[in-house]
Amino acid sequence: MSIRHVGFLGMGLMGSRMAANLKKKGFEVTVWNRTPAAARALEAAGVHVAQTPAEVAAKVDAFCTCVADVAALREVALGPGGLLSTAKAGQLFIDFSTVSVALVSELGAAFGAKGVEVIDAPVTGSKGGAEKGTLVIMAGGAEKAMARAQPLFEAVGEKVVHCGALGAGTQVKLAGNGLIAAMLQAFSEGMLLTSKAGVDPRRFIEVVQASGFRSPYFDFKGKALLEHDFTTHFSIDLMHKDLSLLLDNAAAHRVPTPCAAAMRETYAVARAAGKGAQDIGAVVTAYEELVGHRIGQSASP
Repeated sequence: MSIRHVGFLGMGLMGSRMAANLKKKGFEVTVWNRTPAAARALEAAGVHVAQTPAEVAAKVDAFCTCVADVAALREVALGPGGLLSTAKAGQLFIDFSTVSVALVSELGAAFGAKGVEVIDAPVTGSKGGAEKGTLVIMAGGAEKAMARAQPLFEAVGEKVVHCGALGAGTQVKLAGNGLIAAMLQAFSEGMLLTSKAGVDPRRFIEVVQASGFRSPYFDFKGKALLEHDFTTHFSIDLMHKDLSLLLDNAAAHRVPTPCAAAMRETYAVARAAGKGAQDIGAVVTAYEELVGHRIGQSASP
């Protein structure tokens, strides 16, 4: 079955931009969101708005989800009036969310029993990548399903890595988010320490970016930390959720992950300070408050 009409459920920072790119690339698009106003914002671009997930699945050739967590995806996909209730053989289900491997397997079994092909395809690239259609997609699923999904992937991303069977994309995404958390924590701690010691933290960034551990991520986050610009690209609450999923997954495989455990506690500190809705870069502000110094503030060693 060729894919012309695509459903997209979840109009958050990522999903709304991905749905808009699908429309720009020539697909007919129907969207749904728990809060209707977020979905209606796309109507001017010619996107249809459905009243329920079931209505989406009843109309489209393929449906995509990008929601916050396990509970939200379970409700949208398997709950009363959910996608499964009207899904039919020959459709394609792509989940762009970051959820548990166990739920991905459950969705594969439930939708597979109705003849629906399922791909887990979490993404990285933040809202900027979603806006530009330059996301990196980590996909898990059968080769046949991957081939059908390729035009949709090309509409929202610039690179697709087929990680393996269903669930493999989620395995890679969770591991990757553990790495992001560790990188950002070490980087922000370094900036805070050098600044508190009386050294311009820009010199720290300069050395990092001239060394073997340089990363474009540090240019992006370094500027945000210096300016205290914590416009949300990826929230503290969501990273805490992903680190919790990573630890659960590691426990299931009996793999020790002490670094990820420590990172989750840094996010727990920030959440306890009421910063959960802010960007992950704002984690450092909880530590700035503890030491009484802000990155870039003049200080004597």
